[in-house]
Parts: sequence; structure tokens; C-alpha cells
Amino acid sequence: MSMESAAAFYERLQSDATLQENLKAAGNRDQVEAYVKGELGYDFTKEEMQKVVFERNPEMTDEELEAVIGGASNDMMWGITIGVGIGGGLGIIALAIAAAGA
Repeated sequence: MSMESAAAFYERLQSDATLQENLKAAGNRDQVEAYVKGELGYDFTKEEMQKVVFERNPEMTDEELEAVIGGASNDMMWGITIGVGIGGGLGIIALAIAAAGA
């Protein structure tokens, strides 16, 4: 598992609308993880993705980041729902954290 993999996935997630849609359609954590780690070949932990998120979003408040990170780690489907509902910044973060799994 690596920070490089987490950073590469996050960068791709920001610019790849098809990837975003595939993650939203996956449905559950096991399917998201299988797709991201098995099919796409990214390998990172939740902690590594959290670090990437914090580094890439310094303008966001701690409360905004915690709402997404805490929600996705406690209930992955909540994170996916946020990703579907709001798109962009927090949605990308929710999808990225959800892809990291538990």
C-alpha cells in the first residue's frame, strides 16, 4: 500500500467522470474495493487516502473534512450518497475515502 497509489487514484478521481460514475454505481464497500484495488490496481489504506485528502484540500475546514471522512468510514454508503448528491469537492473526497475501505 502506498501514498503514491493513493495520490494517483485521487488525481484520477478528480478528472475522470467515468470513474466517478463507476464508483457511485458499485453499491457497496466490497464492490468498490474490488473495482479500485482489483480491476484498477490501486492499493492504499484509508489512512493514506485521508492524508492525501488533507494535503490536497488545505482550504477546507476540519469540520467539512471530518463530516465526509467520518461518515464514509462509519458508513461507506453514506459517503457514496454524498458523492452522488453534491459532486465536486466533498463528493470527490467521499468517493476517495469510500474507495479506501474500512
